Amino acid sequence: MPKQSEKVQTLSLKQFTAFEEVTFDFSPGINVLIGANGTGKSHVMKIIYSLLKAAESLHEYKSAIELSPKLRGVFRLNTTDNLIRFVVRDNPVHKNTVVLDYGNIKLNLSIRRGSDGKVKSAIKHNVNVTDVPTPPSLIYLPAQEFLSINEGFISAYNRRELPYDETYYDLALALNALPLRGDELVEIQEAVTFLRKILTGEGEDKEQDREQKEVLTRQNDRFLFHLPEGDLDVHLVAEGYRKIATLYYLLKNGSLAKDSILFWDEPEANLNPKLIVEVGKVLQTLARAGMQIFVATHDYLLSHRLSLLAEYPSDKSADIRFFALHRPDRVSGVLVESGQTLADIEHNPILEEFAAHYDYETSLFHNS
Repeated sequence: MPKQSEKVQTLSLKQFTAFEEVTFDFSPGINVLIGANGTGKSHVMKIIYSLLKAAESLHEYKSAIELSPKLRGVFRLNTTDNLIRFVVRDNPVHKNTVVLDYGNIKLNLSIRRGSDGKVKSAIKHNVNVTDVPTPPSLIYLPAQEFLSINEGFISAYNRRELPYDETYYDLALALNALPLRGDELVEIQEAVTFLRKILTGEGEDKEQDREQKEVLTRQNDRFLFHLPEGDLDVHLVAEGYRKIATLYYLLKNGSLAKDSILFWDEPEANLNPKLIVEVGKVLQTLARAGMQIFVATHDYLLSHRLSLLAEYPSDKSADIRFFALHRPDRVSGVLVESGQTLADIEHNPILEEFAAHYDYETSLFHNS
């Protein structure tokens, strides 16, 4: 398994979007972000993703990297100063800072708005370019299913204004790669096999068939499913299965490997409860193979299944850490608390709402 030094270790945010001043200490395995809407879960994943994407080009620069285009693309902004946290008018802030520790690299991002109104943003790093390790492959999976809109997406994105941020474009590029040979998938084969079983419903007795027929193929950038019920166009397959198939194909073509970093925003979207439980198992399998994972979720089943895996570890367990993001009020910055399990978290809006629902159901029963 990769060393922890090869993973994202910490992230410090100061006056960044919804955050006043917070620090995250991440797990080298699975990191689960929970919180109400508007507490910055996606912002945390997107700023890490943007910084690591910039780090891919560290060897081309001497001391600083211009990040504005990537930030505007990933956050879909006209100007990067929108990333500076909003505060009341009598206490304006014109600067924010973001510090990311990855391996032996410390990336320091500063966005400031000068007195002349101009905005400047750049990343500084603390290493010699000769010491920069090969960056891991990065994949950001959005909440929206993408497989069905992949066809023609790259050319359309380059030529037209589309209502999609740059993570979609990066995902389209990753999906554009052809599948690897089977012997190249040994280290993540367990996850590939498990995802294939989810898609086909096949058991161990179908081992031979799996080698003979692929479950997902591309023809002229359009994806086709080859399932027990027949060959189906991507648009005829349920959205939940298309999300599972996206992960499957990224593993098959090497865009996701054992040393990769995966960001997945609301994996539960469009999945039924059974598939959500299966996704939890897949995440554990990927983390155990060496992948670092960041997940933002609103789902009770997914978050609590992962918490149970952490609370009752086994020889197949992966390291998991939970982060609860919450606001004391609408003006204050978002606060963060963390724990090894959800039992260590005080502010859990998912559990709070389920408890409120139980109380509501109980009151209806007693009042009927």
